[in-house]
Amino acid sequence: MGKFLFFAAAVFFLWKMFQGDANKRKQETKKEHEILIAKGEMVKDPVCGSYVSLDNSVQARDGDKILHFCSYECRDKYLKQVESSKNSEG
Repeated sequence: MGKFLFFAAAVFFLWKMFQGDANKRKQETKKEHEILIAKGEMVKDPVCGSYVSLDNSVQARDGDKILHFCSYECRDKYLKQVESSKNSEG
């Protein structure tokens, strides 16, 4: 019985240790993400609202403005919305 309790305590301790490490990494990643947003190195996708790195974004031009998207799907959705709004106006 004592060996079982010792084993259970060791497993619990290891689990808590790894869980704490994962939470710390998650917080550090979130802080880095916020810093990149503040620096302007990450921008918000106008379709889905996720943040995307300027280096890895899918781009489209809307007049003088360059828009950044997280994926081709989001870019295509945006272009379809623009197309349908132009068709409904004209």
